[in-house]
Amino acid sequence: MKHHRPAIMHMDGVEWVEKSAYDAALAELAKKQRSTASHNRWFAHIYDLFQNLPAEHDQAPYAASPEAFRKHGLIERGFCDEMTLDLGDKDAALAAAPFVADLARKAHGYALVIVRGSLVVCTTPHSQSFKAMSKERFHESVAACEDWAERLIGVKDKAKATDARRDAESKYNFHQNHGRS
Repeated sequence: MKHHRPAIMHMDGVEWVEKSAYDAALAELAKKQRSTASHNRWFAHIYDLFQNLPAEHDQAPYAASPEAFRKHGLIERGFCDEMTLDLGDKDAALAAAPFVADLARKAHGYALVIVRGSLVVCTTPHSQSFKAMSKERFHESVAACEDWAERLIGVKDKAKATDARRDAESKYNFHQNHGRS
């Protein structure tokens, strides 16, 4: 008679699965996700880029906050969704645009809404959350948004951009090591 060793099981939240299969799936997921450090470095860097926004941009919609600056960059570089409403004539479009903008901003935190004749065009940025954006897509969006921001603020010298990025990483690491967020 042959004796079989029982499988080691793990509850994945829904059902029991073999621990080896659970560990393999977890390892595969970890490869696909970006690190929290990478995510936080990006947000620190965009904050530093925002702090260097020239005064002539003070009235622009992206000058309201680092978050608006980041989200505008995502839209500018195509990491966004666009919805177009045809309201029949320009007056109706002009009347509806503020309501569309208000609803979109409540749903997404930032939106660009423009009127083109009888059309209301509403553009909202994609989320860069861990859940919403894969590691690869996140890094693509960071590179594109960073390029937009650096061009906007006039950082043409890559050495300056690298120094700004290094400063952001340094500040982030300092705060992490000293219990600040």
